[in-house]
Amino acid sequence: MAPSAELDAADPATPSASSRWQSVFEAVLHQILKEYEGVEDKVKDGMEAGMRKMFERPYVKELHFLREAGEEAPSIEEAQRILFIPKLSDMQYYVKSFARDTPEATARQERLYKFKLMSVFYTVHRKDGALMDRFIHLGGLESLAVLLGENHPVIQSQAVELLIELLSPLMQLLPPTSSRQSHIHHQVFLCLRSRAFWSNNAKVLAEPHELFPKSHANCVRLLAGAIGWLRPQEGTLPEAGTLLQAADVEEALDRLLDSNGSAINADPDTKHLAQDVIVELKGQPVVRANPLKGDELKEARQAIFAPDAVKREDAAHSWQSLRKLGNDSIKAGLIWPAEAAYRVALEEGAGVVPSMEASLIDSNRALALLKGGHHLEAADAAERALELDPRNAKAAFRRAQALLTLPEASAKQVRAAEQAASIAARLEPKDAKVAEMLQRAKLRVEELPREADAVEPASADADEEVLDAMD
Repeated sequence: MAPSAELDAADPATPSASSRWQSVFEAVLHQILKEYEGVEDKVKDGMEAGMRKMFERPYVKELHFLREAGEEAPSIEEAQRILFIPKLSDMQYYVKSFARDTPEATARQERLYKFKLMSVFYTVHRKDGALMDRFIHLGGLESLAVLLGENHPVIQSQAVELLIELLSPLMQLLPPTSSRQSHIHHQVFLCLRSRAFWSNNAKVLAEPHELFPKSHANCVRLLAGAIGWLRPQEGTLPEAGTLLQAADVEEALDRLLDSNGSAINADPDTKHLAQDVIVELKGQPVVRANPLKGDELKEARQAIFAPDAVKREDAAHSWQSLRKLGNDSIKAGLIWPAEAAYRVALEEGAGVVPSMEASLIDSNRALALLKGGHHLEAADAAERALELDPRNAKAAFRRAQALLTLPEASAKQVRAAEQAASIAARLEPKDAKVAEMLQRAKLRVEELPREADAVEPASADADEEVLDAMD
């Protein structure tokens, strides 16, 4: 859904071209548009235009509504990050937005923002397992159950699909082995026991015709799974109370099964599953107790959401996801988005990126810079990679390559290229390309004028010391 003119007027702030996320956004946009390969150009072009407009005007005001009272409004760059390159902790904005009541008449802008968040979440963020884990810990499952109540078939379809996708791996009734797992089970319990889950599934099933493809079948699957998961395990005490709004589900299913034209009756497997759900509901199923509560719940939440832990996990996730984005981008030929992703990965992960991993990222950034014709910057990035890991052969090779292809390279730079090529050859003695690079470097050194040897002896000695330190 493209933003309206009213929406543009509501958020006049526009980022400058110097936004640190601009090139990284291009990498994310490429991933989004890959999902639209094969569809008509009009649809794909509309999605691209909508995403670009969202990056340019990233709903700062609407995002501010989701913050705690007294907190400052986010900057434009912060809003861009939350939308397209979120940290783990940024999932809180998605949870709050999905669960927020946004009537069309009184909260139109927030409703549009919610749908935009869902678009990016559904297309890109759902593929990131770490983001989904944090989304669930923050109450994301129940927020999707609330979102299912929107009068918007596309949003309802996406909410159901995500609920099935996120809940399916958690339907196994294995006991949790840690407080973190217990907290996940707690969130599943809150979702499946929520009024929104039962009433909004009933709302979809109450429609005589499908609101979206497989709407009836998928809701029946969700309900059947919920009943099975909520059943008390052997040896555990049940919880007092019944399933909220279960009568509405039972009534809706009865009507569908009585209708000869319903999609449920056309599918024997779904029909039998729906009949089983009705039998279970008529028997007033007993519900298991909350897997985590009281002091144990408090302790688990303190461990998961402790500020130091959140900061550390945010940084670790950021550099890893940005590195992956860079790798995907360079494979797709997106040189500058890849370079930006690698650069920002090191910035966001400062202090937590292991040295060997940082070396690999800097080495890959050197490759991107080489492809972009920035030889001197490529040489510098490769040099940093070698400082972080003296055994990074690719970094040594790329430093030599960058210096040898540098226009009007100085004598010092040519010698540095030979030294880098020598390091690569020692690390990869059987690599033909490395051997060829070393031979080229030696020839370039031999071609240097004799005066260069007289002018720069101190530099040569210093370079030898660096070489020795790399052994």
